[in-house]
Amino acid sequence: MVARNPPKSGKSPADAPPRVAIRIPKTAEIVADEIRRAITRGELKDGDSLQPEAQIIADFAVSRPTVREAFRILESEKLISVSRGSRGGARVHSPKAEQVARYAGFVLQSKRATYADVYQARILIEPPAARVVAEKRSKDAPAILQEMMDRIVAAHRTEAFGYAEAQFHSKLVELTGNETLILMHGMMDGIIGRYQSRVSNRPKPAELRGKRTSSAGMKSYTKLVDLIAAGDGPGAEAHWRLHMEAASHIWLARGGTDAVVEWAD
Repeated sequence: MVARNPPKSGKSPADAPPRVAIRIPKTAEIVADEIRRAITRGELKDGDSLQPEAQIIADFAVSRPTVREAFRILESEKLISVSRGSRGGARVHSPKAEQVARYAGFVLQSKRATYADVYQARILIEPPAARVVAEKRSKDAPAILQEMMDRIVAAHRTEAFGYAEAQFHSKLVELTGNETLILMHGMMDGIIGRYQSRVSNRPKPAELRGKRTSSAGMKSYTKLVDLIAAGDGPGAEAHWRLHMEAASHIWLARGGTDAVVEWAD
């Protein structure tokens, strides 16, 4: 008598969970992955030229259309730019926070997120960052921030004013040395910089007319730099939170508190 194998479970094949199809990457994607990995590891630097197309074809043992498809993938990611002609070729570009800001702007716009939402997120990040910078007691930080303040003054009453202010905030977070925080903040900063540049020359809302907001803002920047120079972490955090709450109110009043993030405009 032949022994029957007992069933592995009481479930019938129809009850088994569906299998997930395994997607095999295309050859062009594999080539793009290898080049992308070399860029992100720093083996290929910003501004470097990739090997000639013929050399890449030989190294990977693939066809010319495959290499060109890989190039298109990397171009869409802004990691290379390709020029045609006898002196053409592919040039490397390091990943930048601006690319993240651009895509994040599209996502937030599709979700109908408001600028008030972005400003609130920035308030959650920057005051603790100011505390970190103060407590690091870097001798260079006050001078670096003072230089950014000088740029704000120089850009007063111009379209560059909004970007100059955003760059001060960006530099403050950069001084923490935390790369993850810098990337997250850079994403928001790109969105806010565009917004502030667009609304900086609009007339002040009635509630702000007669108030010298720019001079008060510069005094607030100066106080922050003084607190950082003194190594007063709690003081820098508390002061910067009050500053950012007031500043976000002013900027949002110019564009409308319910204004939706616009990137693809």
